[in-house]
Amino acid sequence: MRRRELLAQMSRIARRHGIASDKDHPVHGGSHDKFFVGGRPVEVPRHSEIVEYTARGILRVFERMCADAAEEEER
Repeated sequence: MRRRELLAQMSRIARRHGIASDKDHPVHGGSHDKFFVGGRPVEVPRHSEIVEYTARGILRVFERMCADAAEEEER
């Protein structure tokens, strides 16, 4: 999967849960960028192509973190 496709899907997930997406302001590392959801980081490789299995795992974790953050905001 292309990195930009992964970031677009992450942005859509965040919007669906009503979470502000910080896609444009990640914390840059050596080979990964960190995107924060509710204070918790999600690491995304800085490669232009990301293995499909890895991308699905990132999206699964990101979805769960967005759901948890949205639930915390409701409290």
